[in-house]
Amino acid sequence: MSVIDFIKSRECCIVTFVDAINTPTYMRLREQIRSDIVAGIWPLGAHITLIQLSSHYGVSAAPVREALLQLQGEGVVDIRMHRGAVIPNVDARYVENIYQLRGALQSMLAREAARRATPVDVKALHALCERHESAAADNDVAACVQANRELHHNIDMLADNPPALAVLDSRASLVDAFRRVHGYGGGRLDTVIAQHRKLVRAIARGDADKAAQAAVEHTDSARNDLLALLRQQR
Repeated sequence: MSVIDFIKSRECCIVTFVDAINTPTYMRLREQIRSDIVAGIWPLGAHITLIQLSSHYGVSAAPVREALLQLQGEGVVDIRMHRGAVIPNVDARYVENIYQLRGALQSMLAREAARRATPVDVKALHALCERHESAAADNDVAACVQANRELHHNIDMLADNPPALAVLDSRASLVDAFRRVHGYGGGRLDTVIAQHRKLVRAIARGDADKAAQAAVEHTDSARNDLLALLRQQR
């Protein structure tokens, strides 16, 4: 299945998922809380209670509790007994750990994506690069974060490794939330654009080794930029 076909199928699945009467409330709530953390509605470091969440989303405490348990399993929140949950702050240790994991998985997935990508897939990746570049030209940090996530999700998806994709997607929320607040270091977006293009070119050529190398370079430089931003906060 091409990226474009997959996106179309996912759009259909999303509509079905939201509208299905038997879809558990906690699953929809889990995704909404995750999205709202990225958007800054629930900021990093915030303590959120069951009462707050129940009131905000208009649901009972039971699905809120289950959604928080799911998010805790993904490292998105830390549950406090009888006190709701805390959204962790992003610190240097967190960045180092996440980007060690991300570098290993994304290099593996980029290698496989280069072996599997069709011309239609490559065309879709170029379009996603252009979307990110347009957001960068507008200096729209939120749009850059979203476009970057979509590009990498689609590259990773080409490898057809759902467990690895699930790990990467579930561990992206806190870093994306940090980016939306603190942005990028000087010249970082220009570097990101060049690295995206290098990665997509390697995939287009079917060069698995170059694709894996480009993925590692990209994750390493993202880690370094985040660590520099953290040092500035101190």
